[in-house]
Amino acid sequence: MTESTTDFIPCMLIPLRQHYLLLPNTTIAEVIPMPRITPVQDKPKDWLGLYQWHAQNLAIIDLESLIEPNEQPDNNANKLCVLYSINTNNKLQAYALPCYGAPQLIHLNETALRLVTDGEVESEFLHCRTHIGNKVAYIPNLDKLEQMILQHI
Repeated sequence: MTESTTDFIPCMLIPLRQHYLLLPNTTIAEVIPMPRITPVQDKPKDWLGLYQWHAQNLAIIDLESLIEPNEQPDNNANKLCVLYSINTNNKLQAYALPCYGAPQLIHLNETALRLVTDGEVESEFLHCRTHIGNKVAYIPNLDKLEQMILQHI
């Protein structure tokens, strides 16, 4: 008799400009209305600015334009998704990504994930793309994203 898995992982499906982002719920610190952000100088174009959050300056990064370089960063997001760093041994505790709608809590198991194999996007900031219902979502490489942020802090 085969065992069926019933282990579900709570995840957040976060709307970006043209795509979705799939993250484990435990990486999300909070989602807030888009605050006024402080512009930054001498940073990559994907850095939208800084935001003071719980006595620390958070880097606000446009992940969508990092994954797909043809995308132009913009400041028209209506929410800010604050993420905890997944690497506890560095000085980066949290950072933020803009989102363009309300994130949705979903519970997934392994059978719910179907990898997208056509038109694969090549980016060091992307692990893979997956189908979630009728949507395609990015599963980001948070290690690479955090390494990039640390290089520019």
